[in-house]
Amino acid sequence: MNPNWIIFILASVGLIVVGEITRRIVERTQTSSGEGFLLAAKQVGAFVGAGTLMATGFSGWGFIGSPGATYAYGTIEIFANYFYAPAITFGVLLFANYMRKQAAKHGGLTIPHYLASTHRGTSNQKRLVHFFAGLATFVFLSVYMIGQIRAVGLIASEWLGISQLAGSLILLAVVVIFTMQGGLLAVAVTDTIMCMGMLIASIVVYVVIIRDIPMGQLLSKVAQMNPEFINPSTADPYGVGKFNAWLVFPYALLFTTVLPYMSVRFLSLKDDIKIHVMALITAPYGLLLSLPPFVGLYMYYKNPNLPIADSAMPLFLKDFLHPAIGGMIMLFILFAMLSTVSSVLQSLASALSYDMFVSIANRESKYASLLNRLAVLVTTIWTLILTFFAPQGMITHIAYIGTGGLISAFVAPTIMRVFIEADLRTCFVSMLVGFFGNVILAIWSNFGWVQIPLIAGAAGCIVYVIMGYVTNGGVRKPEQLEASGGLS
Repeated sequence: MNPNWIIFILASVGLIVVGEITRRIVERTQTSSGEGFLLAAKQVGAFVGAGTLMATGFSGWGFIGSPGATYAYGTIEIFANYFYAPAITFGVLLFANYMRKQAAKHGGLTIPHYLASTHRGTSNQKRLVHFFAGLATFVFLSVYMIGQIRAVGLIASEWLGISQLAGSLILLAVVVIFTMQGGLLAVAVTDTIMCMGMLIASIVVYVVIIRDIPMGQLLSKVAQMNPEFINPSTADPYGVGKFNAWLVFPYALLFTTVLPYMSVRFLSLKDDIKIHVMALITAPYGLLLSLPPFVGLYMYYKNPNLPIADSAMPLFLKDFLHPAIGGMIMLFILFAMLSTVSSVLQSLASALSYDMFVSIANRESKYASLLNRLAVLVTTIWTLILTFFAPQGMITHIAYIGTGGLISAFVAPTIMRVFIEADLRTCFVSMLVGFFGNVILAIWSNFGWVQIPLIAGAAGCIVYVIMGYVTNGGVRKPEQLEASGGLS
């Protein structure tokens, strides 16, 4: 029997056991069935909060995509990748406690619900914003899941020696089981476990590299082979101008605080959480998780003629590590990818079972717990259908439009709400401007995928400030910010 199967089965059983433990915790501590499944019964502490954010934020991209991008473009990817750690840390420091307090004050079991609840207006306006935000979340995260499922299936098929379809089905089955068991708490705790594996993998691969060749010598050798890799004249793949790589920081900050499957963690934090402790944990985690891109540089030094850049990490594990160690690290990479899959799946299910259902029915179902769990299964089947029947072309482009569109749509009512207490009309119009601005720029402009959501989101913010100023009579005063919790 393939030893990778034994490793995978034991790890999967462990995740399902964790799912059962979190289910019992949720049932014991929840104040309502909706809060228990959707917000982890608000039991997420600093350690788990940091772990789930970093695992989902870095995910499989940090171990497969980023080393591949480094192999293809050089140190510009290593430089850009290091912005994620401070961006996530600043997101925690600036917005985690604020969003948690606002959700406790106004209500908010999901990000669409949070946006609708924290803006004043009529009941019908609130339902409209709630439904639109939920629908946008469901549609565009569904598209985003296509790429995630295909990537997971591809890695699983190579590691376990099965077909891509079988790999996707088996991995998704594990995710569905523990997500249905404990909801967001199960996702957060399993993410944290996966994060520990990702940290170990990051350290191991970096140590293997520097034991073979010191980092300074590696950079010197690569500079001789391709000077552009070490001293690039552009910021490709982030844009032509060198400054474009710096835009990764604001993009990653918005990615953390605005995207529903990331920022919902802020609403699930414990009431007595120490935000500075959570930030102190995320910072070193992020620095360590920024090490894997060096594999791309190392593999370029060893073999500059790989036909597929994204094969840099798998070939590194195969050629330069003991099979047992390489197999364990591949498991960590696979589960890192699952951390994003489980997070997105939970947000998709919440959008379907709570956001759209509640906004249409104008009430919560008395079977909310059952409905939420069934939604996990339904959305899994839905995304599987999309994955294996949707056209192969343009998926990545559409996924960028989807995630970028959500960032552009939600940034104004999430971020600018701190300074202007606007109404629901302002919220809705700014969401439309940001979202459609993103779609237009993605289709008809030459801007990069990092630039587009920033530009479109800025347009939505301008609209929010102008309309909010008119409807509210000005920005909130410092004492008002302090009374509402401010940015802390």
